[in-house]
Amino acid sequence: MKSKNPFRCYNDDEAIFLKNFYQLDCENPFLKNVSLRNLNTSTDVCELFNEPYDNNENFTLYSRIKMEFKNFPQNITHNDILEMEVACPGCHHIQIIDSQLFIVNRKTSVNFQLRSRNIKSMLKQVIDTFQSIKNLEMFIHVQDAVMLNSSDLNKKKHKVPVFGFAKTHKPPIWGLHPDGIVLIPCFTLWASLAPGIGRWRSVLENVPKIAEKIKWENRMNKLMWRGAQTGDRQWLTEIGQRKNDSKLDIEFMDWKSSPISPYYSENFKTIQQFCEYQYLLHQEGWSYSNRLKYLLLCGSPVIFAHFREWEEYWYHLLKHDHNILIWKDKGNEKSFHNLTRHLMLDAQRAKLIGTNGKKLVQQYLNEQAILCYFRNVLIEYEKLFTYKPQKHPDAISIDEFLVGHFT
Repeated sequence: MKSKNPFRCYNDDEAIFLKNFYQLDCENPFLKNVSLRNLNTSTDVCELFNEPYDNNENFTLYSRIKMEFKNFPQNITHNDILEMEVACPGCHHIQIIDSQLFIVNRKTSVNFQLRSRNIKSMLKQVIDTFQSIKNLEMFIHVQDAVMLNSSDLNKKKHKVPVFGFAKTHKPPIWGLHPDGIVLIPCFTLWASLAPGIGRWRSVLENVPKIAEKIKWENRMNKLMWRGAQTGDRQWLTEIGQRKNDSKLDIEFMDWKSSPISPYYSENFKTIQQFCEYQYLLHQEGWSYSNRLKYLLLCGSPVIFAHFREWEEYWYHLLKHDHNILIWKDKGNEKSFHNLTRHLMLDAQRAKLIGTNGKKLVQQYLNEQAILCYFRNVLIEYEKLFTYKPQKHPDAISIDEFLVGHFT
């Protein structure tokens, strides 16, 4: 039996009466298609955002969830939660009790206020949108790498996962072993304070429109990168900073005040300015860099220097020579130049890779897909509990947290 499609485009008069989740930007071709779909009464709306990528039935957005929870075969008791509470003092202890979100007030939680507020605001929207999530408690670490209380605890196999934004399996392992981490959406998928960004939902809607004002053929015929001189980026000093290649616009920037920003040097580029170039370079620093999704939205092909192999939850959808170009041959300048030259000599291929990268983000990183992914992580996690969690004596409601000065 067919049911009425619950989604509405922004320009539909009924849209203003719906939760944000059900309001769609139908200038996004994928979301427009969602608004036109015929649904059955049994259809889980989140399945609309789990279509196989590149026609591969085993290659979907949610396929990572099952894979990650294979590392947690044992049920969780209250004692297990108490043990993790001690093991991860820097974690944010979160509870969902009777469809309400609570934060256990802890002075030891890592206080990156933007990261903390963003991920909790996102979690609140998940719970407000989907009322079926059972009682659970979880530990979220908001630093780049998840760190427990000691190196021994980092190496130990735990029954309770720590939820984080990124991880790598490439040694040397920094912090908790990656099998002990379940990935959740990065805090920047809610909002960022970087110039010209703000709420991710607005970025997803506006950046493609800005980028499309300059046809790809009319963009600057250069490979562009800006970033801090951290981590494995030293190889760029030899390649880009010599400035002997007119096809490269590669510069380091400093974290210092300038006329354009109190935080960045004058050679800083906004995401909108990145979209003025035909080719873009992305690279990790000491850990993961969350810029990749913004670059892909430009519709220009992105070369991803993926030396340390840090992953966000959606990186399994990246496909070399289809929606991105992945390069791991660190220190091999000849290899890098060959990659860039071959790309620049085949405009049709380059343009297609850029288009596919943009489509990937529009389909799998729209706000609806993000919230559904987070919801499905919680549903999978709640299956592990052998008891019904009760409100912690130090817990405060999410509303108290958002109006107060808690971590």
